[in-house]
Amino acid sequence: MNEMKRAMAEAEKILKAWQPTKIHFGEKASSRVGEVVKKYGDRTLLVIGKGSIRRSGMLDHVLRSLEKNSISYRMIEGVEPNPSKETVYRIVYHLLAGNFNSLLAIGGGSVIDAAKAAGILGTIKEGEIDDYFGVGMVSKKTERIINFIAIPTTSGTGSELTKFSVVTDTRLHIKKLISDIAIVPTETVVDPELTYSCGDHVSRVTGLDTLTHLLEGYFNNVDEDIDPEANPRALLGLRLVFEGLPRVLQNSQDRGARRMMSLASTLGGSVLFYKQAGLPHLNSFSWSNVMDHGEAVAVMLPYYTAYYTPNILEKIKKAAALMSIPESRDMTRDFVQGLFEFYKKINFPQTLKEFNNFSIDLIGKAVRDASQNRMKLEASPRPIPPEKSEEILRTIIEGAYQGTIEKIMNL
Repeated sequence: MNEMKRAMAEAEKILKAWQPTKIHFGEKASSRVGEVVKKYGDRTLLVIGKGSIRRSGMLDHVLRSLEKNSISYRMIEGVEPNPSKETVYRIVYHLLAGNFNSLLAIGGGSVIDAAKAAGILGTIKEGEIDDYFGVGMVSKKTERIINFIAIPTTSGTGSELTKFSVVTDTRLHIKKLISDIAIVPTETVVDPELTYSCGDHVSRVTGLDTLTHLLEGYFNNVDEDIDPEANPRALLGLRLVFEGLPRVLQNSQDRGARRMMSLASTLGGSVLFYKQAGLPHLNSFSWSNVMDHGEAVAVMLPYYTAYYTPNILEKIKKAAALMSIPESRDMTRDFVQGLFEFYKKINFPQTLKEFNNFSIDLIGKAVRDASQNRMKLEASPRPIPPEKSEEILRTIIEGAYQGTIEKIMNL
């Protein structure tokens, strides 16, 4: 068995033993969805996105499995990227009206996030979604939302395992976060075949989201002692990404590479179950109108890493070894350069100014938005003092715009 096959076998073993959510992993696993849903009753509310799963033909496989198991369903379509509160309420309406035993979400992170949020109101049946934004607000009302089965169709968000749901307030033009163990999916079906129809753009940006989840979770040193196995899982996932993502982009039908990315993405979700993401995720909220989430977090990752490095040097060395970067006296530059080389390999920008719709005023917006999140700044691998947040954040983001880490390294 070669090295990558051993890595995949180890990842599968880890996911099979995962406890918070029962994971069904493997090709053709989606054909058994009906058996999973049947455990919770014979009526489910099915939530999907804007039609890619229907166009690919994979939805038909899932529906046949439901019908084979005598499960009646109502399907809610059209969940948009960065799901709005309005979409959440639309799902809630059907959930409350239908007397369903379970909630089934098939799609990318946005679909799963919208279903999680709807499941809150569909279970608790009081208040507004705004009442549950923040940390631990759902658990004050219920131990767990309605039986929830998540089926990811991309390899990126890890939402099928996490306790997070991000919802967009279209009136205020901001994203809001729900973080609560009560919204973690009951079961998930991870079938790499569902990702085969993803085009290069979706494969790239979701793959970069996976990369960022794994690295940010690994770099996190605030939640270090909660789960001793989180860091090894992160390193294992990174090995799969560095091998699998370039292969997927070279050949979208590379079954082995698709399997690697599905494993890596789910491992990323398992890492973020216990360890929060870092500062790039703050900036992605500010730029959601001009770039995809995966693009925003990935383009900032090298620059925040340059800032973090003094506090995580030993971790940098281990991550660098996965990219065959030898240990040196200047690991910061070498590791950042290694990330840039990887980005070149997958045809991804290294600077903010390379994004067509990115304007200079968005730097100020990101600085203002991020400086308000004191909890996140202080939980960074290298904490940012609130009184210096605007200066430090501006230096880092301007460095990302120009493509230089010189001033960042002097902070």
